[in-house]
Amino acid sequence: MIQRIRVLLPLVALAGMLFAQGPKILIVTDMEGVAGINDPDEQLTPGQRRFEEARRLLHGEVNAAVDGAFQGGASEVIVWDGHDGSRTLSVDLINNRAKLLQGRRTPTTYYFSEKFYDGVMFVGQHSMAGTKNGILCHTQSFTVESITINGKPVGELGQVAAIAGHYHIPVIMLSGDEAACAEMRALQPKAETAAVKQLVGTVSMLSVSHERARQLIQGAAARAVQRTKEFTPWIIEGPVEMKITMYPESPGVPTAVLNKSESKQYAPRVVSYRGRNVQEVYEAWLGR
Repeated sequence: MIQRIRVLLPLVALAGMLFAQGPKILIVTDMEGVAGINDPDEQLTPGQRRFEEARRLLHGEVNAAVDGAFQGGASEVIVWDGHDGSRTLSVDLINNRAKLLQGRRTPTTYYFSEKFYDGVMFVGQHSMAGTKNGILCHTQSFTVESITINGKPVGELGQVAAIAGHYHIPVIMLSGDEAACAEMRALQPKAETAAVKQLVGTVSMLSVSHERARQLIQGAAARAVQRTKEFTPWIIEGPVEMKITMYPESPGVPTAVLNKSESKQYAPRVVSYRGRNVQEVYEAWLGR
């Protein structure tokens, strides 16, 4: 019996090691894609009448994604607070199995390093500026008309995917409105998506309930983690050029932006950044 126990103990330890080696997941959050949110004047920034309601809805969707990720076999889940300068989520409301990442100045690495995560998921994501049928669609701010990388239009999720791909990390799941889900699938056809709302008419929103949104998100997150090995990162071959175009009614490209090295102004509303790879472009853009 003692000999048998001695044989079993290493096997138990090995099983524990294998369990701990499950996928490591980063969840990138935003707010405009959360079910029930469609009013920029009341729901998106601190001090607005319905902002605390919006925060509660966001926390609920994030926690559902965390539950799903662990259900799918994740060994660790990091949640990056990606809305309103990384000051929206709270540690006292986040799923206690996750860790919360916050910081007012997002680094040019977007917190990535080589294969540090096995997959990136988006919760509460919106589509890029100008997207047909997009709810609260924009790119970085409502003053930006478009951003392209080597001629390909990208929104915020595309930019994260590009930086993650530079570090050989794939994007694997997204929750948001139907337009954001379509944008994700165009970038990562195998991605799991959870559409929690859709545009009706020109400005109205048709949304599932908060409980149903949580169910959809948890299921999509679980499936995405289970399928992590099926996804490939979006790797952009260099050299890389990123162009930012402001809307005509915007004040134009700030002088401080144009003074950065390797930037070039094509028109009053357009500025470009060049680099050997995506990381260099973002370093030039963000100046860090």
